Amino acid sequence: MTYKSSPSAADVPLPFTLYTSGRTTLDVAVAPTGGIIVRGPYDTTYQQAADLVQRRREWLYRQLEILLRTAPDDPERQLADGESFNVFGRPHLLRIVPNTSQNAPAVLRHHTSAGPEIHIRQAAANNPTEAAQILSNLYASTGQKWLDRHGPGITTHTTSPTLPLRFSTRMRTSRAYIHPAHGLTLHWATAQLPTTCLRELIHRTLGLHGVADKNTYEHQVRALWLGRFTTTDTTPADACRACSAARNTFHAENCATARCARTGRQRRDCGHEGPDCNTIWTGQHPGHAECTEYGFFYRRTPGQGYEPCNADDPLAEPDLTRLYRECVWDIRTQRLILPA
Repeated sequence: MTYKSSPSAADVPLPFTLYTSGRTTLDVAVAPTGGIIVRGPYDTTYQQAADLVQRRREWLYRQLEILLRTAPDDPERQLADGESFNVFGRPHLLRIVPNTSQNAPAVLRHHTSAGPEIHIRQAAANNPTEAAQILSNLYASTGQKWLDRHGPGITTHTTSPTLPLRFSTRMRTSRAYIHPAHGLTLHWATAQLPTTCLRELIHRTLGLHGVADKNTYEHQVRALWLGRFTTTDTTPADACRACSAARNTFHAENCATARCARTGRQRRDCGHEGPDCNTIWTGQHPGHAECTEYGFFYRRTPGQGYEPCNADDPLAEPDLTRLYRECVWDIRTQRLILPA
């Protein structure tokens, strides 16, 4: 496929981008991001594309108006205890819980004294990007369970009763997409919709009759949270990313970064009981200082392999594998050292 950008011309009312390929027809559409896309055969000229845009300008303006009216507000949420997140239209309070209180990074709790809640581990809540991914995965898995129960009752009214239905965490602009071979895919955020509105979205995508009020549906879709956080986190920049321990203080219990003071290996799996083997967070990931001192660095190769390199080489990373293989743990200095 080749790509051509439209030049700026005063007589062209709407800017557009022209894509050419092996297709035989010329067509124009409005992308979910608001851009106008013209697709045509390899020999399509800019003037032919511009003429098509001119002929269909009224239709294009209507599509842009609809896109503007129905575009999501993309609201932000605070990554804070007590923030509200909808699940199938029902508010759930976010609760940041100790890392040891649950195995999964995030869990739905439908019946608590305060009502429905989402419990997320403290370690995950320390990183907004990680927290957003964890919550999107939770929404996708929760929505998939609903689809598995109710989807067949919807697709039975179509020409493909066994049409696959699934939620995805990879969709960005579309809320729903249907593929002839792979079936219907829903954006993870749509699991926030009341089930009536979720059914409406599925019905619209499959060309079935409406089941929800149009204005209510459009309002609910616009209000979907798409993973953006406004954080009130005051954690210092040099704190441990896994447990938020400040520099020169002990790691939290079960911190994934902490090393055992007796073995130098990951403390969470060392098997020792009590706090005696805990270590202090130095402000730097364990082993990085030693790798810098000993010159242990590697980088990825084009064939998905690895090769030793210098610290100042592009994309160089500390070689922790080599460090643990060639060095021994010195309890006295609490660091890995080269054998004498």
